[in-house]
Amino acid sequence: MNYILCVDDDPTALTIQTILFKQLQFGSQTITKRNGQEALDYYEQIVNGARAFVPDLIFLDLNMPILDGWGFLEIFNQKYYKQFPDSKVYILSSSVDPSDKKNAELYPFVQSFISKPLTKESISKIKEGKSPI
Repeated sequence: MNYILCVDDDPTALTIQTILFKQLQFGSQTITKRNGQEALDYYEQIVNGARAFVPDLIFLDLNMPILDGWGFLEIFNQKYYKQFPDSKVYILSSSVDPSDKKNAELYPFVQSFISKPLTKESISKIKEGKSPI
């Protein structure tokens, strides 16, 4: 895994994720975006040639302003998944609603639903190719 995209409106969560990735030598670059629209804009820049790095992994919060994680998943599925099938999504949420996990499983690129906060153990499992839950 080379490139990681973290999408979360909480700057503290983004900082912690970036620090954890560096400590565990997970990925060569971490890109952060504050909402689903910024993440989709990043993919549009890839399509238009303005960005060269396609994220291998996306850590996606569900509850964000402007465009939430559900909106991102739907548009990514319709517009970008066929072009970038190697971009895998990990939902990273504080939601305890069982229907959120079920709904996330409807998207073929969603690998897992991880409860916040992201931990070293979860990252280590992903790094080893195992389920983080």
